[in-house]
Amino acid sequence: MDSTAIALANAIVGFSAAMSALTGFGYALVAAPFLVLVFPPHEVVPVVMVSWIPLAALLLGEARGAMNLRRIGGWLTGAVVGIPVGVYGLAHIAEGPMRVVIGGITVAAALAMWVHPARPWRHEAAAAPIAGLLSGLLGGASGMSGPPVVLFALNQGWPPAETRANLIGYFVAKHAIALVSLALFGVLDRRAIELSLWAMPGLGVGAAVGLYLKSRVPPQRFRQVALVLVLVGGGLAIARH
Repeated sequence: MDSTAIALANAIVGFSAAMSALTGFGYALVAAPFLVLVFPPHEVVPVVMVSWIPLAALLLGEARGAMNLRRIGGWLTGAVVGIPVGVYGLAHIAEGPMRVVIGGITVAAALAMWVHPARPWRHEAAAAPIAGLLSGLLGGASGMSGPPVVLFALNQGWPPAETRANLIGYFVAKHAIALVSLALFGVLDRRAIELSLWAMPGLGVGAAVGLYLKSRVPPQRFRQVALVLVLVGGGLAIARH
């Protein structure tokens, strides 16, 4: 495998891991639009999901005590329907259009997260599966499942500790479902797994940096930086279609 591509993958995965450890979300949202500039989209999605597993295990152990399983279950109810549909699109849509889709999703999600709404849904239990459905569709097709559920949690005004824990718990379960779907559709192959393993050093360094900065730097400052980079990455993905 090309050494330049491996170095770029480690840098991208490392920065994404730092942002995820710092804020509790954003790994795929940051990683996918930049990895898609180096690798084909059908490789990027499984790489993002596989490479996140070690970080997910670390964050899950830290946050499980603050999780609300009922709220996580509401998201998963919709996600289990959306994920296979999204993965089917990933397996059958040409690379050029998929680049535009991933870039467009990234830009729209970043802008929405920057000016997120602040009107909580009164019937939260009914609205949560819709957010999960959208998350599953985006996650299966592009690897970026975060925006719908992140926006939902921010909109509902949940306590920060619970919001972070719920997102981590949801992403762990959602990724497990998505990996099965990717394997069934033949998207999860040996090359994607190998590239994920090559990116592990970057992930380890990034996670360590993010956890170190978590208690020392205001998370909002780094969230803004991540969103700017996501906008740039999404724009580049669209331009390179």
